[in-house]
Amino acid sequence: MYLSLSTLSCRFINMRFYFIYFSACLLFLSCADAPSVSVDEEGSEKILLALLEADSGAVIEIPEGFFAFKRSLSLDGVSGVTIKGAGMGKSILSFDNQIDGAEGLLIKADQITLEDFTIQDSKGDAIKVQDAEGIVFRRVETTWTHGANETNGGYGIYPVGCTSVLIEGCEASYAADAGIYVGQSNQVVMRDNYAHHNVAGIEIENSRNVEAYNNLAEENTGGLLIFDMPGLPQANGYNVKVYDNTVRSNNHKNFAPEGGVVSTLPPGTGMLIIAHRDVEVYNNEVTDYKTLGLGVISWYFTERPFETDNGFDPYYTNVSVHDNTFERRRAIPDITKEFGQMLNGLFIGKPQDIVIDGIFENADVHLCLKNNGEDLRFANLNAETASDLGDLKKLVDRNMDRFNCDLPSFDVTPPAL
Repeated sequence: MYLSLSTLSCRFINMRFYFIYFSACLLFLSCADAPSVSVDEEGSEKILLALLEADSGAVIEIPEGFFAFKRSLSLDGVSGVTIKGAGMGKSILSFDNQIDGAEGLLIKADQITLEDFTIQDSKGDAIKVQDAEGIVFRRVETTWTHGANETNGGYGIYPVGCTSVLIEGCEASYAADAGIYVGQSNQVVMRDNYAHHNVAGIEIENSRNVEAYNNLAEENTGGLLIFDMPGLPQANGYNVKVYDNTVRSNNHKNFAPEGGVVSTLPPGTGMLIIAHRDVEVYNNEVTDYKTLGLGVISWYFTERPFETDNGFDPYYTNVSVHDNTFERRRAIPDITKEFGQMLNGLFIGKPQDIVIDGIFENADVHLCLKNNGEDLRFANLNAETASDLGDLKKLVDRNMDRFNCDLPSFDVTPPAL
């Protein structure tokens, strides 16, 4: 019987130890009426017309200015187009009054370059690129200017089902799911990006041959996530390398709408790996988290149903975590989400550095943890046979010796750009 998070949270509430978690914030705002933004209506029409009339190889230039749109922009079936602005925060495409369409910008075309502009306040995802090959995001910003709200769009930068993707020098904030995301995509590089104040800062999902390096993720609910999810056309991502990233102070409240996996993420999570295979995490700085530095769990631990018709593997396999820096915050871990409640029930008031669920397909070692600092708080929950918090307390193993090992390195196929 697999461990039930809902059972654990109920047991936690009835424990003899009770925590009172106070958060008192007094915010005094004194401000004059904000100046109105000058909208270049003629420029907005020109941008819309340029996208509608674009031919293969076109360069669409967005001048410096503020351009408002009430409907989604799109580019469909026209390859080799470049959309280029005057810089992030200079060429601004606003969808604050959007009445039609889900995305800010939707692209279904190959060999597309997007650079040097900002998209803000879209009704749904800011920039979605779907089923395309040869995509470059360079110095693109996505944001929602009214702050953290579950009504914000889910994703900022959102290539899905794509091949050969480069995301570099971009910034994403206030997405209600993930700021910078790649899903069901192949041959991806994510580098030199800044993700902040999202629910998930950077997310890699069901993707293959991905490198993420030199990124900064801070002030998100969770900093950097590597997930495999069931029920998607491309199951079982692999060959993911995450290195030289700074993941710090990811303690923001979770403002995702209820129902999705990311809505269960406890504030104060540095990194989380779910059900992925062939992952190498190294030379990262993961610091100032109040709940968990790194979690590695199987899909079973999420307690969500799944089908194996398309070959989805619910276990994590060949995950190597080495030569990272973990430094936790002195704080009471989050108790707004069940996973945080469980950790508090097990490790009263103590943030953990590395936690694994201990649910493996067989007795082989599928996880190696090496050279990740001294004085680590490590826990193997051995959750496969636990039915409640009492069982889990007896099963928790703090010994890392079994996981002090090396896994063979692997090559990552780069984008063909």
